Amino acid sequence: MLLPALFAAGTLAVSCTGERDMPEPPSTDLQANITIEDLIDRYRGVDYAAIDTALYIEGVVTANDVAGTIYKKIFVQDSTAGIDIEIEMTNNNHKYPVGQRLVIALDGLAFGRYGGQPQIGGQGGVETVRLYEPECDEHFFRKGYASSALVPDPVVLSLKDANSRKMTYCGMLIRLDSVYFVDSGQVFVDVSADLPGNAQNRNLADYRGKSQNTLAVRISQYATFALDTLPGGCGSVVGILGVYNEDPQLFLRDRNDLIGFRKAILPKETADSVQAAGF
Repeated sequence: MLLPALFAAGTLAVSCTGERDMPEPPSTDLQANITIEDLIDRYRGVDYAAIDTALYIEGVVTANDVAGTIYKKIFVQDSTAGIDIEIEMTNNNHKYPVGQRLVIALDGLAFGRYGGQPQIGGQGGVETVRLYEPECDEHFFRKGYASSALVPDPVVLSLKDANSRKMTYCGMLIRLDSVYFVDSGQVFVDVSADLPGNAQNRNLADYRGKSQNTLAVRISQYATFALDTLPGGCGSVVGILGVYNEDPQLFLRDRNDLIGFRKAILPKETADSVQAAGF
């Protein structure tokens, strides 16, 4: 007669132990006192500035190195803007997954621009340097667990807007609809070629022939899909809009950022516009 009671007690002990072992989600009382947009505006026209005031930004990780396309950096975005955070960590996706909310204490860090792209890093005297993991632990504070529900919806842009408003949306997650790869049928990255920066640009063009604008998609030779074939037809592309020496470029986060591409024959007006553009 004692066995059921003992079994129940044992079950209760296991359940309680299990509850005690559940880790509390990370939290912090720190709050942002400046938006990312205001931070960038604060240093408008400045290529490097050490930050020595108690400034805090808060945002969600929108991109990391999960597919090898983004190297030793993450992108963080709030409701106003996005920014590149330089960190000396490989496999940073494990510590800073997409959807992780972060508060970043900027005092002791630096604001800079690389090729015109705003970024945050360590104080290097004349340019930002990458932050090592212990420095990240001192300045980055996680709020809760990562969740895809926290990732902001990409801003839908045309190729024309991506080119003309590149600095407005630089560092942000964007989406381009009804576009196609000019080099479809080739591999994403020709690893046998001499690749400056170990990456290759593949151009997107407007499938509907409404614009002669193109946009370079910057793809690392270390991307997990580097040897895959660029899809044909039209589709949508999601990624982080960047800039390098005035030229806009798009960073794919992984292969899933390519949506709905299909084999298709270009309509005549699009083929004509592509030919006129010299492709």
